[in-house]
Amino acid sequence: MVLGPFATSADLGNRLGRVLEGVEQSQADRLLADASNLIRMEAGYQQISRVNNDTVTLRGSGRTALKLPQRPVRDVTVVAGLPTTAWVWDGADLLWRTDGGFWTGPVTVTYSHGFEPEDIAYQVAVSVACDAVKRIFANLDLVRQRSIDDYSETLVDARASLLTGEADTIRRAFAVSDWGVSG
Repeated sequence: MVLGPFATSADLGNRLGRVLEGVEQSQADRLLADASNLIRMEAGYQQISRVNNDTVTLRGSGRTALKLPQRPVRDVTVVAGLPTTAWVWDGADLLWRTDGGFWTGPVTVTYSHGFEPEDIAYQVAVSVACDAVKRIFANLDLVRQRSIDDYSETLVDARASLLTGEADTIRRAFAVSDWGVSG
C-alpha cells in the first residue's frame, strides 16, 4: 500500500509565505513524500494516515491477547476463521480471546486505524514534514558552510532528514515499542 505525503505543496507554500509553482511545486511534492516516509520510519513504521479495512496477518504464540500493529485502532471488523463471539477488541490495540482459546498460528485481522487529517497528531506530522522540506528549500545547493573574508556561516544540514527534536516529537507522538503478541 502506497501512502501519500502528510502535507501538500500548498501547505509548504503557506509556511514559506509564497505560492509554489511548476518545477518548485513538483520538487516540493516529491520532498514532502520523502519527509513523510522518514516520519513513518521514525514512528516505528506506523502508517499514521487513516486506513480503512486494512488486513494484516499476525503470528500468534499461544496467548489470550493479540496486539494490533497500527495505531490508533479505530475498529476491528473481522478475525478470519473466528466468529465475533470468540474475540473482543479492547477499544485500544488488543484483541482478546473470549472463547477460552489462544491465538495460535497465523491470525488474519481486518481493522481500521490511523489519524484523520484534522486530528492534532496528524497535524504534528504535517508540521514536521513541512519543516524538513523548508530546510531544503532554504539551501537547495546543500551548502554546509560558507565564508566571505572574516565572516563564516554554518548552515543546518539540509538533506532530507529530521532534526533530533523533530525525531523525538514523532517518536513520542506515534512510535510503539513492540507489536504482535501481548498478554
